[in-house]
Amino acid sequence: MDNRSGRGPSENRNILIAVALSAAILFGFEFFYNAPQRARLQAEEQARIEATQPAQESGSAEAPPPSGPVAREQVLAQSAGARIVIDTPEVDGSIALEGARIDDLNLRDYRRTIDPGSGEVTVLAPRAAEFAHDAFFGWEMRNGENTATLADAFSGWSATEGARLTPETPVTLTLAAGEGLTIERTISIDQNYMFTITDVVRNSSGAPISARPFGTVRRMGLPQDYVRNQIVHQGLIGAFGENNNLRQVTYENANKHIRDRARGRVGAEERIEEMQGQGGWFGITDHYWLAAIVPAQSERVSTYFDARSEGAVNDYRAAYRGDWREIAAGGEVTYTQHLFAGAKRYEVLRDYQNTMSIPRFDDAIDWGNFWFLTRPFFQWLLHPLAQIFADWGVVFNFGLAILASTIVIKLLLFPLVYQSFKSMAKMRALAPKMKEVQERYAADKQRQQQEILKLYQTEKINPVAGCVPILLQIPVFFALYKTLSVTIEMRHAPFVGWIHDLSARDPTSIFNLFGLLPFDVPAFLLIGAWPILYGVSMWALQALSPPPTDPVQAQIFRFLPLLFTVMFAAFPAGLVIYWTWSNTLSILQQYVIMRRQGVETQLDTFLAKRFGKTAKAAE
Repeated sequence: MDNRSGRGPSENRNILIAVALSAAILFGFEFFYNAPQRARLQAEEQARIEATQPAQESGSAEAPPPSGPVAREQVLAQSAGARIVIDTPEVDGSIALEGARIDDLNLRDYRRTIDPGSGEVTVLAPRAAEFAHDAFFGWEMRNGENTATLADAFSGWSATEGARLTPETPVTLTLAAGEGLTIERTISIDQNYMFTITDVVRNSSGAPISARPFGTVRRMGLPQDYVRNQIVHQGLIGAFGENNNLRQVTYENANKHIRDRARGRVGAEERIEEMQGQGGWFGITDHYWLAAIVPAQSERVSTYFDARSEGAVNDYRAAYRGDWREIAAGGEVTYTQHLFAGAKRYEVLRDYQNTMSIPRFDDAIDWGNFWFLTRPFFQWLLHPLAQIFADWGVVFNFGLAILASTIVIKLLLFPLVYQSFKSMAKMRALAPKMKEVQERYAADKQRQQQEILKLYQTEKINPVAGCVPILLQIPVFFALYKTLSVTIEMRHAPFVGWIHDLSARDPTSIFNLFGLLPFDVPAFLLIGAWPILYGVSMWALQALSPPPTDPVQAQIFRFLPLLFTVMFAAFPAGLVIYWTWSNTLSILQQYVIMRRQGVETQLDTFLAKRFGKTAKAAE
């Protein structure tokens, strides 16, 4: 984008202030917010490890009575005899016979960190454990005006000894609900992350009853790896109500509801969100993981989000109640629902959405308000390209997909960008004449503007056309940034060299010579090799663009590559790689156009000073 009108001291001062404020905000946010957040999470994780280490070292099953939540492994050990093992190619864990709670689930293909030995990602954990997260299903009975619970989170179910849940072997649980009522529950699981729960409620009481199903996904406290992130939604989520619209409530908003209830601003029984509708789905989402109930899509349900204080932790719930159904004496009813608990992989969610008619299920991935950019970018370009490279056996397939998608985008935008680059080349050739006009009419700004407009008209130049490449890059930048931030396919995706996770920042730093010096640097000084390469590419691209004629503006523009290098150091490595590669292609493209237009560039000047000849002479 070019400006030839010249600026007064006041305008130059404003630009300097704007640049200084931008840098202050950037460093301030990193130093006062991101760095303390990371330090807090690391301290909490270390404290958790130290708290459980003595018991693990002693090898004793006995441990002092906990004053609060304890390690997940300890809870599972205490209830090992009352659990059904889950064993599939994708998940492992167990189901508690108390409440038939699905409360222990790990993902076999995902690790907590890039270290292969760091342990599987845990999606669900028992209620008494740290970071508890579970799902359970029950029944209520109505007799006149009275409502009683037939099955809840603490009901004692029984199962065949040695029962084991696999994709080939469903398990059957039974519950004597009292008064001649029994519930038989069959739980099955597919090859991925979908549980199917089928209940048969039998009434042998001699009198008709009314009963209705309910289900709850619950989380006690915040997730273990939770960091507040404005880019991706974390918290309560679902598509339900009359139109199955997507609904999202962050943990922060749920906590506010708890505070408002404590202060009497909302009623004691008022929910965060509650509405009637048919079918849909609802649950609790983390950055990459989801636990969600999918009731029968023909069922009329009352769905709600809620959050309450349970001692030292908050209890977050996404739940529903189904239709009342009449069960005659000696009769029975059957009801089937589902639970998804696993990774938010796009192709898996999309397949469930299509085969099970679950509305907007792939919106569990937070595509954002600009979904019309982010979704097509991932669905039609990045993901298919990555799949092609994966089929070829390329390990760093997503990295190559980013590079290939850049080329595709460049080709699609080439006609518009070509015209813009031609305009920029003409503007650069016109720079000496414009500078002469500015000097001649320095005291008469209005006349100066008029003469510059005449130059534009005479040379048939549109000064705004130079902005087009930048404007076209903005939506692409946003789409890729959002995609890299929210899609699990990018998590721990490696690239060549030192980049082992494209969704994380470049881990190297110039301040320890990229790891050659034996010390770690603070997070806000992690300015890695790829951000530096990006800064170099930005400088080279500026060298081909029409330079500002005002000295102060020129100085500011020379400072921008450094500022953006620092800014991009905190971005996902995949985004920095994309932008560096994009700049490199733009440099080649723009330089060829400039040379064909016969325009000398700053790069030519640099080469002349360095090598004693211009690029044109070298040709």
